[in-house]
Amino acid sequence: MHKFDLKWVIFILLLILSFNFAAVLAQQDNQENKAEAKTVYIDSDHLKYEEEKTILSGHIVIRKDQTTIKANNGELIREENKLFLENEINVDYEDGIVTSNNLTALLKEEEYIFENNVKMDYILENRDENMQLESEYLQIFGENNSFTAKNNVLIKYEGKNFKGDKAEYVGEEEILYLTGNVMIEEGKNWVKSNQAKFFLGEGKEGYTADGNVQIKMILD
Repeated sequence: MHKFDLKWVIFILLLILSFNFAAVLAQQDNQENKAEAKTVYIDSDHLKYEEEKTILSGHIVIRKDQTTIKANNGELIREENKLFLENEINVDYEDGIVTSNNLTALLKEEEYIFENNVKMDYILENRDENMQLESEYLQIFGENNSFTAKNNVLIKYEGKNFKGDKAEYVGEEEILYLTGNVMIEEGKNWVKSNQAKFFLGEGKEGYTADGNVQIKMILD
């Protein structure tokens, strides 16, 4: 009996130790993943190190977690963790791809401000079709999958064109808010209003329009 009990005691102790060891490994992996998410890797053809900034030029590639940024010229303000990039900007991140002529990247905050000839191919969760956006200004908030666009905003989605002065997409709600000279075009038909709300979540298709609503509808 005592031998039998001793074997069980040893087995239970080994089991507890194995669980504790697995927990320690999982904690180490978690810490390493968090550290890697905060790490930035930069490649370029040329680097000039100055007192407060680093000047980069030629085939710049910046990698942070799941985001890859490409450009031809830029400056890194080291103390502020801020990047100013220009000339053929291309950003491939978790929610899509963005191109523009200029980019200001706040690396720590994961905020990206695109300017001049901005184009975005945005991946909507659980949807077969991506959303295409064009504007002169786009600010992306990486932490909550949201963005703000303004100045000549054009959005193409599911055969419709959405136009307005400003667009705000709330990733947590999967709702797009469009304000200022709103026009929704579907073929030759259109709806005009002061503002509109588009429901882009799965099973929640459709939109609402408010303020000076006008409709043009061609009857078949």
